[in-house]
Amino acid sequence: MIRLFGLRDVLMVKQLQPQGVAFDLRWLLLHSTPPLHSALAGYLTHYNLGTITCVHEGNSKEGRNLKGFAQVWPRPAQAEWDLVFLSPALERHERAADLWYRLLTYLSILGAEQGILRIYARCAEDAEAEDIFRQAGFTVVVREELFALRREPAAAPRPGNLRPLSAQDLRAVEELYRQAVPQLVQQVEGRPPAIGLARYRLPLGSRRGQEYLWIEEGKVLAYMGWYSSPKGSWLEVVARPEYRANALPGIKYVLSLTGCSETMPIYCPVPDYDVGLGWLLRTLGFEPCGRQVLLVRHTAARVPVRHRLVVPGLERGVNVHTSVGNLSRIH
Repeated sequence: MIRLFGLRDVLMVKQLQPQGVAFDLRWLLLHSTPPLHSALAGYLTHYNLGTITCVHEGNSKEGRNLKGFAQVWPRPAQAEWDLVFLSPALERHERAADLWYRLLTYLSILGAEQGILRIYARCAEDAEAEDIFRQAGFTVVVREELFALRREPAAAPRPGNLRPLSAQDLRAVEELYRQAVPQLVQQVEGRPPAIGLARYRLPLGSRRGQEYLWIEEGKVLAYMGWYSSPKGSWLEVVARPEYRANALPGIKYVLSLTGCSETMPIYCPVPDYDVGLGWLLRTLGFEPCGRQVLLVRHTAARVPVRHRLVVPGLERGVNVHTSVGNLSRIH
């Protein structure tokens, strides 16, 4: 049986959290709130803080030891969730794959019922894990490599064509998204263009950094932004493909605004379609520190539904087809 987390599940989650696996390198490296803490925060605040947590507890037929749980973070002001934790890990239980499938399917149904359109998962590149996600209806969006800088950046002047992001830049940023991100990725994401830190839920203790646009002749060529936590900083760079090699001065300046050390690294994700950015980061002293794959589960789809149209003079009516929003079938 699967249900939403309640106070009676505290002991179960506490016992299972050491056996689980965290998703999303950003969250794992910069925040990594203990699953029980985030489950309680979500439960006590009606999910204004913390995670949405669902637990699986086997019955007498399945075996009482068949237990697990999953957690998602709601994205701020968006009909989207991010998967952040699953327990037990695949190597910790002989039926963990079945548990993952059940929990992921339950989350998809729950999300659809609550008007959530997409659930995202960033997992380490692993064939078995990816296969389970695909069985549960997830699709691979993109693979990315994470780079880390562990030494103090050098001071750098601010380029004249780099200025702070403002609320009036929405259209320009949308155009940058369309130019810099492959069309296939845009189609799979299926949402309005979103670049920058606004789409992240930043936990208490995080400090929102600064966001900049590189603009020439009224055209946005690149976006650069960062935020920090007690464990390090997160840098994002999005540039038009033909201008990526020239973004180095802007990246140097943004890095000079952040603190960095062996214990407080600066992390920067590089999707596989943006290999030029990885080369720039290496010249600045960044080193690869991990890879992950972004998957998405669309919880709703448009399907044809047959309605009965009553026509005067015809007692039986006429069947017609219309297309209405409906929940996709979860297998």
